[in-house]
Amino acid sequence: MVLDKEGATSAIILRLDSGKPVEFPAEFVADIGEKAALTVLHHKDKVVKLFPVASEDIYLLRIEISDLSRNFLKQLNFAFNDAKLSDIIFTTGVCLRGERCYYECYFIPDQLVVTLNELEESLKKIPGVSRVVLRKVA
Repeated sequence: MVLDKEGATSAIILRLDSGKPVEFPAEFVADIGEKAALTVLHHKDKVVKLFPVASEDIYLLRIEISDLSRNFLKQLNFAFNDAKLSDIIFTTGVCLRGERCYYECYFIPDQLVVTLNELEESLKKIPGVSRVVLRKVA
């Protein structure tokens, strides 16, 4: 297979057979230049995003909230600034059928100036937060 590298993007069709690994062409792997990638499936859109990463030590932060409001985002920003969490690999916020709202992000914890437990506790104090999940991605 010859990849078209003339423009800004290259594209291929990957086979998605249940129970079988997805294989990327050698040219893609060489151009990416990393040995691992965070792969995120966005449930609502059925979109898969792939983020090349230098470290496999990546954490998911999921916050369940009553409303994805401007005030929540402001308080979240303050908590992230205090923890020095600025290099986020992927982030999303979504409300599902008006019942539950989630803010999620993936990050490498080496940048933090607080412990993961301290970060979790500070996020639980934000008004409207009902649940915080902070765990390593497998």
